[in-house]
Amino acid sequence: MTNGKHLPPKYTIARAHEVVSGKLLPPDEFSGGRESNEFLRSRGFAVVKCGCGGNIQGPRVPREPEPTTEPEPTAGRHSERCAECKTRVRQLLDRIYGNCLRNHRFRWPIGLADYAQTPIGSALGKVARVLEEHRGFRTDEFVRTSMLAPCDYWVPDPGFIVEFDESQHFTNPRRLALSVYADSDLLGFSAKRWMELCERHSARDNDPPYRDEQRAWYDTLRDLVPSIKGLEPTVRLYARDCAWCSLDPDSAEDRERFSDLMNREHPLSGPTPEEIPSVAVRPASTLHVGMMFPRWDPEQPNVPPDVPTAASFAGEAVDFVLFPEAYIWESDQESAEALKKLASDLGATLLVGATDDSRRRRREVLLRFDPDHSRSQMYVKHSQACAVAFERPDWQPSSELPTFELGGVTAGATICHDHYLGLLPRFLGKRGACLWVNPSFDNVVDIKWSSVLRMRAVENHFFALCSLHDNIRKRTRTHPFAFAPDGAELSARKAGSRVEWPLSECRDPGNIYIVNIDLAAVDKPLEWSTLPPAKKPKRPRNGKPLKPIRVALRDGQPAVVRCSNQYTVDSAFRVETVHGPVYVGTLPGERILDAAECFRVLDHAKQMNCAPIIWNHWERLPAESGRLANLMMGRAIECCAPVVISDRDEIHELVELSNRNKFPTRRVIESSGEAIVDIGYAWGLDSAFKMVTKRLPADKRRDMRGIALDLYRSLC
Repeated sequence: MTNGKHLPPKYTIARAHEVVSGKLLPPDEFSGGRESNEFLRSRGFAVVKCGCGGNIQGPRVPREPEPTTEPEPTAGRHSERCAECKTRVRQLLDRIYGNCLRNHRFRWPIGLADYAQTPIGSALGKVARVLEEHRGFRTDEFVRTSMLAPCDYWVPDPGFIVEFDESQHFTNPRRLALSVYADSDLLGFSAKRWMELCERHSARDNDPPYRDEQRAWYDTLRDLVPSIKGLEPTVRLYARDCAWCSLDPDSAEDRERFSDLMNREHPLSGPTPEEIPSVAVRPASTLHVGMMFPRWDPEQPNVPPDVPTAASFAGEAVDFVLFPEAYIWESDQESAEALKKLASDLGATLLVGATDDSRRRRREVLLRFDPDHSRSQMYVKHSQACAVAFERPDWQPSSELPTFELGGVTAGATICHDHYLGLLPRFLGKRGACLWVNPSFDNVVDIKWSSVLRMRAVENHFFALCSLHDNIRKRTRTHPFAFAPDGAELSARKAGSRVEWPLSECRDPGNIYIVNIDLAAVDKPLEWSTLPPAKKPKRPRNGKPLKPIRVALRDGQPAVVRCSNQYTVDSAFRVETVHGPVYVGTLPGERILDAAECFRVLDHAKQMNCAPIIWNHWERLPAESGRLANLMMGRAIECCAPVVISDRDEIHELVELSNRNKFPTRRVIESSGEAIVDIGYAWGLDSAFKMVTKRLPADKRRDMRGIALDLYRSLC
């Protein structure tokens, strides 16, 4: 209250921001309603309802109500936005069909022209016309991205999408769109009933003004595109058909009821608005992540970990918390109970690195603690451990590399050095992961970790996060890592603080750093011109290279120069040099972003007993070469191979390892346009994959080399 007036919560936050920063917080940068209320309550403020209209000295002046998609639900009753309902739907689908993925992404374009020559092109053209004629918004106005956003649920076997439709989907534009293809046999739901629901709700969302047309177009694509992709028809569930969270996945009766609701055309019925409870759910577009950054003293290895309490989060609302590798012993019940309590108190999932000491040879695993006090093992490390996942006789990628729901989105995980094995996160990305976590142990070499993690984020188009301990006995300090799908480093703030810093500057151990993840970035196509520019300048060589060979362009094609002979390649090339055989794998354009393509180069080089060179060849570079080189730092490290970047006119960049510690360096290109590559550090697959068996016992190491490599190769 100020000057005798009550202020709305959202306006209060905006004014408070102005007092602190001098700038009034724009209303479109945060949400009102429940989100603002919970933000203030978590900081000790009381939020009360009143009828004073903002002036406690006078009666409330009635205002014309804003159009709404549904009546305000009664407090304490069930709501169609119940988060548990959506979780229960996934559990039921998983129980009935064996596997269900939440928020799975298909790389489906959304433009009308993309489907012009397909069997659904005519229907889509008619839908576009009726939507444009409805209120005058053109298709190119409301089609704002290049790829369709993730579906609600994906059932891989037999292969169909399930959409969970809340009331905002039932609009006049959606009714018009459905009328075009209501008689189609391509649908897995009753179009007639959905049109009736549109008439009943007549929902409106004018932010942005074309939002209803946009939503109707996207829903149309999810209805029709599966038919040209060889998938079964899309199934739609009406959010108000029942309290989905009341269904028990282990009950045969409830599973049958759920199947009936999925498959039959039932009459227009469902709970009344008064029967639907209110549950505050954070908007799915942003995730708030807590990243633990604890101190670690190797001289006190048996000191139990300091498990934080909810008070340590200073009232911050988080979707999940990421802990470092080996944070606890899996057998440590006291720490486990403390983590269960923390998850319950925060109402958030915890992902915690643990050492499994139940076997003769220890494994590093990732544990999940949920608010319902449940605990599960999500992942077993594949490299740099006393025992690795590749040793399992029943190893299958579907079980050893699972995707899972985290904060309402599909996520995947690896641990520490596993991030060098590019096919692991690639597999997770292919299965729809929008978020990838890679908890590590302690102080790492910044240039190596940041380069590889950035590479993973960009090539798989997901967010990459890594938390770790700060080893106080090491000379160099470290920090948590997080990168967006465009390669940008994320910023963070200490819990309870409003001041953000790039994570590379968050070097104060013993803190919890809060990172906000804007999931809309996953929907945006990669723009090469916005990749972070290289911070490292091109460097000449200090001293004589170990095994120098000369590369050049001849007639626009890659070549290795040996004396007076020139060898030109189209896609791959093997040549004998004075320093031994060399294999050049040419990856045109964006194929450099596929870890499987790079693995094949290394694999072929190994089979031919050659030193590998990866040559990224473009017709025309898509951006300033330093931006590409910055990304290829990660590629050179993980592949233990030089990377040459060129177009048809010149070699622009050479990135190679400069020492045995795998430090990447950009090299100066000679004025002649040729470049000297040192294949003395082009170790290739043997070195890149050595980490898998490095810490295994000698006898086990020998047996596992071929087995692990064959299993890894299968991920291609």
